[in-house]
Amino acid sequence: MAMQLTWQQSIGIDESHLLPVKNAGGQPFLVHQSILQPLTELLAEAARSGVAISIISSYRSFDRQLAIWNDKWQGYKPVYSRHGRPLNISQMSSIERYKAICLWSAMPGFSRHHWGTDLDIFATEAIEKGHQVELVPEEFSAKGPCYQLEQWLSENLSRFGFFRPYREYRRGVAVEPWHISHHDTANKIIESFDYDACKQHIESSVIKEKHFIIERLDHYRQQYFCNISGAD
Repeated sequence: MAMQLTWQQSIGIDESHLLPVKNAGGQPFLVHQSILQPLTELLAEAARSGVAISIISSYRSFDRQLAIWNDKWQGYKPVYSRHGRPLNISQMSSIERYKAICLWSAMPGFSRHHWGTDLDIFATEAIEKGHQVELVPEEFSAKGPCYQLEQWLSENLSRFGFFRPYREYRRGVAVEPWHISHHDTANKIIESFDYDACKQHIESSVIKEKHFIIERLDHYRQQYFCNISGAD
């Protein structure tokens, strides 16, 4: 049974629900304690099948997500179109900037990575051969270094209770074949998510163009946060 998160845990300012998971890449990552066993089983089965998986990202704090968001808003980090084309943020209006960033990066407080239920993964073999991970859809295409992993995930992911919330474009977040989520645990968090507490914390943060962002929280909730693909 998945544990219920406090609002602090659900927006990434309390890490008490997290445990470290062993990663093929060596670097330790934190995940929701309820998914540790199924995730460990998934990684072990993939390795036995000759498709070793490396975790690229898992838990991410509110402050880390805020830094990513603000850096992209100010043009310090690159921002891309849905098809991977670099965009010039400095030439955009606030609404254009908002929509461009939301394609690939969650608003702080609303990131599924706050929960520890969601991970970005990559083929270990490709990394060991020197491939520089970009996390773009082409890497999981038929000509990409993660194609074998893509096929294995399509056939086996649901056996361990995971799914890919962004496996198709639904006019919200762009397609992210590398992003996996533990279905039941994540769904329970969404069902009990405290939007008012999240809004209040964002209001107290140093997010860029705060007034503009606060006015769009309901839109973000509908268009990006809740707008995901179903279980595989």
